[in-house]
Amino acid sequence: MKNVYFVQVDVSATYGQQNAYLPYTAGILAAAAFESETVKKYFEFKGFVFLRDDPHEVAAKMDNPAIVAFSCYCWNTEYNKRLAEEIKKLHPSCLIVFGGHNVPDNFDMLESFPYVDILCHGEGENTVRCLFEAVTEGTGFENVPNISFRGKDGFVRTESVCQRNLDFPSPYLSGMFDRLVEENPDIIFNAILETSRGCPNQCAYCDWGLLKSKVRLFPLERVKGEIKWMSDHKVAFVWGADANFGLFSRDLEIADALVEAKEKTGYPERMRVNYAKNKFDNVFAIIRKFKECDFDRVGATLSFQSLSPEVLHNIGRTNNDTEFYKKLLTKYNKENMKTYSELILGMPGETYESFIHGIGTILDIGQHFVFDVYSCVLLPNSAMGQKDYVEKHGIKTVRSEIVRLHFRNEAYSIPEYNDIIVETNTMSRDMWIKSTVFQYLARAFHGNGLLRAFAIYLRYNKDVPYERFYDGMLTYFEENPDLFVSGLYNGVKTHAKEFADGKIVRKLLFEPCGDVVWDDHEYCVLNALNNFDTFYDEMTPYLASYGIDETVFRDLLAYQKGIMRRPCSHECTAQMDYDVHTFLTDAYVNNIHPLEAKKHTLVMRDSDPVDDWQTFGKKVIWYGRMGWASYKDDVEIKTKE
Repeated sequence: MKNVYFVQVDVSATYGQQNAYLPYTAGILAAAAFESETVKKYFEFKGFVFLRDDPHEVAAKMDNPAIVAFSCYCWNTEYNKRLAEEIKKLHPSCLIVFGGHNVPDNFDMLESFPYVDILCHGEGENTVRCLFEAVTEGTGFENVPNISFRGKDGFVRTESVCQRNLDFPSPYLSGMFDRLVEENPDIIFNAILETSRGCPNQCAYCDWGLLKSKVRLFPLERVKGEIKWMSDHKVAFVWGADANFGLFSRDLEIADALVEAKEKTGYPERMRVNYAKNKFDNVFAIIRKFKECDFDRVGATLSFQSLSPEVLHNIGRTNNDTEFYKKLLTKYNKENMKTYSELILGMPGETYESFIHGIGTILDIGQHFVFDVYSCVLLPNSAMGQKDYVEKHGIKTVRSEIVRLHFRNEAYSIPEYNDIIVETNTMSRDMWIKSTVFQYLARAFHGNGLLRAFAIYLRYNKDVPYERFYDGMLTYFEENPDLFVSGLYNGVKTHAKEFADGKIVRKLLFEPCGDVVWDDHEYCVLNALNNFDTFYDEMTPYLASYGIDETVFRDLLAYQKGIMRRPCSHECTAQMDYDVHTFLTDAYVNNIHPLEAKKHTLVMRDSDPVDDWQTFGKKVIWYGRMGWASYKDDVEIKTKE
């Protein structure tokens, strides 16, 4: 019997945290391989490597491995290379197999890493089974589809074959993970749920569409069985692997099964999925189901990636018109249902002006709370990652360490990396830096609420576009470098420049929260709240430069300071001459009207107060995504008789 190991480690399994993802990809590959009678006859499955333990120690514990198969993505490829090299030193005859999204469809890894023997390209269930059978038969690898290897006369690439169906055994239901869970009772496990595979879209920055396979469905009863397994085994968090959950009507039935499981056992506790782009009725119904049991951590995705027509053309993507999204956001906000939007910075065709205009447009249609901006990662198997595309658009990248946010800042001996686009034909590196600074400050001051009241008032009473308001702030900081707030700005700018120059990026720590790593916009918010009066005192000259009526300005500032959640601020009272609260809450649902003069006492209470920074950071900044949790939520308007 030949011994086999499967490796799929995740970066979240480090930093001393007692949680880890079950190795789903490795599990389904192992289950598919050992469905073969030939494989079962000649191979013994020895287990999964899923924790990010010391590679030398992991290799030393392996029992005479014949094959070790690695699942590679951006968060584990460097670890995999180190472990594979250690295994090869100890067991030179062991067959090292690399597969996954981070394995390019060429011979690069074979040329660069002599300890890697075989590369698997694309979906791997049929490929791995055929590969294992070929090892037992001793016939060579030429007839195994979708692989590359070293032949007698050079590198060999076998025939590319698409998997037409998904009739593979489930790693959950076939018992592949039972022993793993039983042997690790101290670990809180998270899991992957895959109900379909494939994507009808072929966006250039993504590598799902390049699989060129139609969307295929796993059997519904299998999916329900996996949900029950996760519930019975107390899986805490589930990541939905579908590219477009909600695309099919049966997804509502799957959502019901998830809700029923949580209501019955308390597990899974939370889930995050990628929602379908054009099936809004289905998605709205699913979000409503999940909202009732507090199941979906982030809500509906209303993603744009870019609002530049040139960028959308370059990446092969279309968006619905903004008026459609405005109506949809209004619907969600009226129901108090969470939504968030995404943009990607650095795609070909984008400029600084088009990028900040895109953020302004998102705010204009009512996305005032959570909008994420991601750096564009050049994935090796995406259309954007191909040489001709890179050359056509003048793409330049930097290799940047992946920083795990909200975890302890511990030494990490094997960092992982992404290739981030920081320059194109239309966006210089300086423009990229300025765009990065802009988005962090817009997310901190608007999405996280520090200056949102002023921005909305100026948009609808002074016709100041959101992007001009926040862009002008950058100029204010440049012209007043000695201010505390300018220090925050300069810190973000320096951080972005270090990143763009390919330097080792410092991890941002906020001392009152302990040794925890924060994103730039979170870091700005935490420091502003910790220097609360200084922040608003220093921002007052900039805000006043827009010529707001003195009484209105006073009320906006009183509201803005009183409504912010922060430690030890349970209740604030303000005497108001204008109904700022109603004006803003109506604006959130796109009900735009003049600010009404109305003398009243405004009482702003926090229904779930926090009195220490560490709890605040975890509960409000991280779990609450701040945009949804930034304001006191119990507001009372008291008018005089």
